[in-house]
Amino acid sequence: MRAGARIDSRYVLRRSLQALLVIALTYVLVFVVLYVLPGDPIRSRIENPDSPLQPDDAARLLQYYGLDKNLFEQFVSYTGRIFTGDFGYSLRTGLPVDDMVFGALPSTLALSLLAFAFSLVLSTVIALAAVFAPGQALRSFFHAVPGFFLSIPTFVTGLLLLYLFSFQLGLVSSIRDEGFRSLLLPALTLGIAVCAPIAQVLIQGLEKSSHAPFVATLRAQENPMRRIVGGHILKNAAIPAVTLLGLTAAELLAGSVITEIIFNRRGVGWQTEQAVTYQDSPVVLFVTVLVGAIFTLINLATDLLYPFIDPRVDKTAASSSRPRRTRKTDELVTSGVTS
Repeated sequence: MRAGARIDSRYVLRRSLQALLVIALTYVLVFVVLYVLPGDPIRSRIENPDSPLQPDDAARLLQYYGLDKNLFEQFVSYTGRIFTGDFGYSLRTGLPVDDMVFGALPSTLALSLLAFAFSLVLSTVIALAAVFAPGQALRSFFHAVPGFFLSIPTFVTGLLLLYLFSFQLGLVSSIRDEGFRSLLLPALTLGIAVCAPIAQVLIQGLEKSSHAPFVATLRAQENPMRRIVGGHILKNAAIPAVTLLGLTAAELLAGSVITEIIFNRRGVGWQTEQAVTYQDSPVVLFVTVLVGAIFTLINLATDLLYPFIDPRVDKTAASSSRPRRTRKTDELVTSGVTS
């Protein structure tokens, strides 16, 4: 990080307000979609023979959620409760929605963080091999790996890993929770799913940077190739990949739904699947808005940190839109300017 990197305070304020607006609009949109859909979740619970509600309990729920009122009155009532820290109660379990989701969140965060680490390692190895591996055939093979990963659905990858390491090799239990060991397969499943686009961007960046004029200069100075690649080429090639961090976070959170179901993990993804299955609208609303807020805040952090990651992008460039900044970054990578 260079001391000269800075961000215009007006840009920070503007982007922060935009992020808050996106979160608010997400909440409004999800609320309207859930409560405009045909069908009454309370009545569905009453008529459900597996877990019917008593008439008195149903009446209290109808009054609490205001489902006997119009959409605007429901929205005002629910929004008012949110500002008091009351996010409602699950129609499936009767527990507070925030307690349920935040109780499951650590499991999903652990899965997502380890999957993110796997994706970074996999994408870096694939990209380096695709550009610097000896032999054209081997480089062509690694060039094709990201496209192959993109073509495989997440649930297929998870089932294949579960079949191989659990049922065939017996290294991991498919039922018992064995702590960190039980986290490896679902994290690898997610990591494979999200590493492909990062690897593709890195491959393009490495190919451009490796032919830049500064590489010839460094080689003429008899610098070891390992130092040139690790200290200069890879550093320049990785800058455009920073813009994928927000998308990667979204992929991790979205992919956790399928992955947690396959590997029987009781995280936010599993809670979401249960909520959708049982028409548990309060849980669906809370989870959707929470994930949208996390995604928005990560993108905001990426935008604000970009000038520090690449000091050549000054506050004026930071004030530009993301596509313009990306083009500038591509030009910098092509020209081989190093930090």
